[in-house]
Amino acid sequence: MPSIDAGHLLAELNERWRAMGNDSTGAVGKDSTGVLRACSMTLIAVATPDDDPIELSRVLATLTHDHPNRGIVLRLGLGDRMEASTAIQCWLPFGRRKQVCCEEIRISAPRGQVDQVPPILRGLCVPDLPVVVWCRDATLAASADLAPIRALAGKLIVEPSATPVAEALGALRQLRSATLRVADLAWTRITRWREFIAREASGLCATAPGEVTYSGLGEPMAALYLAAWLRNVMNVRISVRCEDPVPPQPGMGRIRAVRLAGLEMRRTAPSVVESRCGGGSGSSSVFPLLDAAGLLRDELAIYGADPHYEAALNSTLESA
Repeated sequence: MPSIDAGHLLAELNERWRAMGNDSTGAVGKDSTGVLRACSMTLIAVATPDDDPIELSRVLATLTHDHPNRGIVLRLGLGDRMEASTAIQCWLPFGRRKQVCCEEIRISAPRGQVDQVPPILRGLCVPDLPVVVWCRDATLAASADLAPIRALAGKLIVEPSATPVAEALGALRQLRSATLRVADLAWTRITRWREFIAREASGLCATAPGEVTYSGLGEPMAALYLAAWLRNVMNVRISVRCEDPVPPQPGMGRIRAVRLAGLEMRRTAPSVVESRCGGGSGSSSVFPLLDAAGLLRDELAIYGADPHYEAALNSTLESA
């Protein structure tokens, strides 16, 4: 029998709500200045002992602004017995009198007891709402240990930025399923690049090969995705090349430039990308620095399948 019971954790959460002035259903008085209980999904963050639990809680709390959720932080391979705790995360929208509050449940489990986790999670998932699993480690996400947890989700989000490309592609190939939508935050990172290129290269008829350059050692998935997307939409050969071994600052992204038929689009500052054609003047765009919360916020706003990502992933896997 599992040492942790979902019913007890839910009862503990209800007690926390009551202590905050809510009844067991989360209702508040019409003119109350108390709290508003909000939830649009269950978001399960699967972490390893190396992940910072405080940072994970911060990410989940930040996401409640746009995507209210019951957040579950599941840390695997930690300690010698299962442990769990509950909390309520709140924020006060500007100009409002009520705090918006969401639930957070933290579970840690040794790798030898991972099989006890799925029944607990099933009891904790909010009925009739989507379930999303977020796992930074693509290899862990594709492991047999996580198969019962993946089965709970309609969407799995990975973030293999620290995983070697060969391993990340192998995990993504293994994760492909007709019933599970897989999203990669490396693809989400290039959204601004794709929007900028679509605007700047509108009407451009490229026949010569182009290239995507990056900084830092090791090919980044983001550069491979951008090159695959360009090959699909421009129908030309696109190479990927490292132009600077020094990695960029966190949140900036590793893509440095894109060149197509005399048009160059280059990052000239941490949050600025400029385009120039034939050495002349061009336009610029602000690319905000995105952390994990910002990337997840954008990805969670996509509810259905993303055919552009699927095509880019197919091309990347075929050329690997």
